[in-house]
Amino acid sequence: MERGFTLLEILVVMVIIGVMTTTLTLSMAPDTPRRVQDEAYRFARVLEQAVDADEMGDTLGLDWQPDGYAFNRLDASSGRWRTVNDEFFAARRWPDGMRGQSVRVPQGKGPWLLWRDNQSPPLSLRLDSASRRFDLMLSPLGRVTVKEADAK
Repeated sequence: MERGFTLLEILVVMVIIGVMTTTLTLSMAPDTPRRVQDEAYRFARVLEQAVDADEMGDTLGLDWQPDGYAFNRLDASSGRWRTVNDEFFAARRWPDGMRGQSVRVPQGKGPWLLWRDNQSPPLSLRLDSASRRFDLMLSPLGRVTVKEADAK
């Protein structure tokens, strides 16, 4: 008596492997519309923490660019801005397909101060991709609200 698999059994196993591979591939693909929302909320929390640190005396400034952002710290001894290197406030690039833009920002050169005269300056930023757009607004109390903007 010969032992082995029938053609039907082999085909069934191949179909099962194909379905599992397709499911795994689709679950690993990035969800770009969701990624923009996640990035907007993540940045909002980091910005709030930076404002809190600035309010407590750690003078931080925001350097916002279309491709990412960085926080800078004012060196009290030299009076110069230096890029923050700690993990939480480290410079970050936006993921592929996302861009940042400033809508309403404080005037002046250099990083934007996050706390002065006992309040946060008016600051409105936008983070967008091909499919979604989010506006981030910094309140005078240092809280950031995230709102989905109208579609392009």
